[in-house]
Amino acid sequence: MGDYTILRRADAPDYSGDAPGAFLGYGRPLGAEQVAVNVRVLAPHETHRPPGYDPAWGHSHRTIEEIYLVLDGELRVKLGDAVETLYRYDAVLVPPGTPRAVRNETDADAVFAMISLPSDDPRAESVHHEGFWPLP
Repeated sequence: MGDYTILRRADAPDYSGDAPGAFLGYGRPLGAEQVAVNVRVLAPHETHRPPGYDPAWGHSHRTIEEIYLVLDGELRVKLGDAVETLYRYDAVLVPPGTPRAVRNETDADAVFAMISLPSDDPRAESVHHEGFWPLP
């Protein structure tokens, strides 16, 4: 029998702070060394951003690529100058250096996974882009 680790949803840390929805971490709590996995439950009409940040905020990563995989609902994603709509089970690969922002413009929750390599210092890996995607 192989070694494995199970992390139950109730035990996944929630990094959302005071933001509506949840931002659940899975990779670190599972002890993963080769993959980072987070799941974001984005409430209706919310943007994915750190607690307390302007909704027009965007970010990029210095060295790591990231995959966004929609698990439920619908997302609007700004990637550089392009705006795309992703639906359930759609995915996008975002290369390093590409500014990105995510919104749920619907009346239902949207759920997506963020998959990448782990980073020893996620804050140093991220570059903030203030005013990247102003609200209409």
